[in-house]
Amino acid sequence: MIDATRLHALSPRLSSHYALHAPHWDRRSPLLEGSMELCQIQPGMFLRLANVKDRYDLQSEAELRPGLKLAWVLDGQAEVSFADRPLHLGPQAAPGSPQAIMVPLESAELFHRQGWVGRHECTLTMTLSEEWLASNGMPARGTHLKLQAWRPSSTLAVQARRVIRRGGLSAGGLSGRLMTEALALTMLGEALASHGGDAPTMDRHRVPLGQSEDRRMRRLKELIDSGEADGCTQSQLAERLAMSLSTLQRQFRRHCGESLGTYLRHRRLRRARQALEHEGMELDTAAELAGYASTANFATAFKQRFGISPSQLRD
Repeated sequence: MIDATRLHALSPRLSSHYALHAPHWDRRSPLLEGSMELCQIQPGMFLRLANVKDRYDLQSEAELRPGLKLAWVLDGQAEVSFADRPLHLGPQAAPGSPQAIMVPLESAELFHRQGWVGRHECTLTMTLSEEWLASNGMPARGTHLKLQAWRPSSTLAVQARRVIRRGGLSAGGLSGRLMTEALALTMLGEALASHGGDAPTMDRHRVPLGQSEDRRMRRLKELIDSGEADGCTQSQLAERLAMSLSTLQRQFRRHCGESLGTYLRHRRLRRARQALEHEGMELDTAAELAGYASTANFATAFKQRFGISPSQLRD
């Protein structure tokens, strides 16, 4: 059985702002049946195995860090989204659905998984950090959110099932660790080979920033993500970074692939969701926290972003 504590313990190495919601969940009961484990293959390379069945209609959400993601649903099906782009994966998903995808992330993006009571999913997920990509001679960033399907070979499927039958990614001592590493490297090799033998290339419409500009944008994201910039207007942020507002907005879009206003709005909505779900905050206070004077407008934006209303979240 896998409870919320276990899920939260697995998330920090791969993501931030991890949140869970399940209707009628009493918060003491396990959320999933089965097993889930995370293995570091190399510094900056992680492989996660989830062989689970949902006990609730579980919604999980996290902010993924920049890098490269590979997801392969061996059995069952998975219903996920990357930055509000919905996907159904796996052999039991709708006809024509891919079993495996590769997702390059130039900037942090929201990930969402929707589980349903009784649904089974066996998934291998690989995460490659920006640092790993750079140290292995690959572009630090790929075409942002260009979701690319790939087809694992039958040989790779046999290799994966052998690891699962053996007891998982960490079982079997030295020989087991070598089998897991071989599985991870073969999985990565097949995914890259299916798209020309390299990581996805940089979108030609994205212009890399200079080092000083890049540092400023990273500092801006730190201010926003840490909450230090809460309550600041965009003009105040520009003044703090000694930039004009138009330059700040233009460089942020180039660096992150979305407007500064959208990023701020999504961050505030995530913070409001956490406050509603975990701190018992009242709806009007959460709306104010997210920057909305009207609770009705807040509820509309909240449902558009998360697919659930604030009142449903608190039921």
